[in-house]
Amino acid sequence: MLSNESFTAVLFLLFTILAIIVWVVSLIKPSFAGRRSASARKSRKHVNKISLLTGAVSFVLMVVTAPGTSLVEKATSIQNFFILRDFQVAGTFIYTSKTMEAEVTSVIDGDTFRIRTDEGDTEKVRLLLIDTPEIGDEPEPYALEARDYTEELLAGQRVHLEFDESERDQYGRLLAYAYVDDQMVNELLLEQGLARVAVFPPDTRYVDDFREIETKARESRLRVWSIDNYVTNRGFNADAAASGQ
Repeated sequence: MLSNESFTAVLFLLFTILAIIVWVVSLIKPSFAGRRSASARKSRKHVNKISLLTGAVSFVLMVVTAPGTSLVEKATSIQNFFILRDFQVAGTFIYTSKTMEAEVTSVIDGDTFRIRTDEGDTEKVRLLLIDTPEIGDEPEPYALEARDYTEELLAGQRVHLEFDESERDQYGRLLAYAYVDDQMVNELLLEQGLARVAVFPPDTRYVDDFREIETKARESRLRVWSIDNYVTNRGFNADAAASGQ
């Protein structure tokens, strides 16, 4: 039989391996934790919560089972981990430092809106990984519908913004995934057929899931997908819509 010290060492090794696997998977594919639950896949905050909690629990267990250290040293290691990770508990969710809360003051179009931060600053926000038809002087087909839908979701609401690798674009706008009532607005626009997937590396955290949603909307010929040749890799072809192709 294993001695107490040997058993502790084995547990420490197992939890160390588990913690490393969880962190790597969470970094590469944050949505992996929600694959088994249809409701969880609709909530990126819920998926991130699962990944972060699993990683945190694995780390705590790894430290607790570490051989040759006192309880005081173990407690200090755990405390330092949470301080360095900058965890913030808000409601029932755990957010990382690359997020913020703000109030939506106005909606410009389907994928852009204005916010007022808690510090009183006004910012423009551009939704990541999607593109909706432009309004301009002559609105493209479904541009007004996309704006109205986003306005219905966001106007006057408290919004949670999640950032990817880039915080701003070349125009100074914040780049984010926006959540209201635990639902991601970016995804909802894709589901409704009011947006297409638009990829601008390195901000590609949810691109695979977004493409799945886009495919379903395209196969169902929802809204922008109801017009042949309207959606292109570079945007929307208003000429195709006008010619009825």
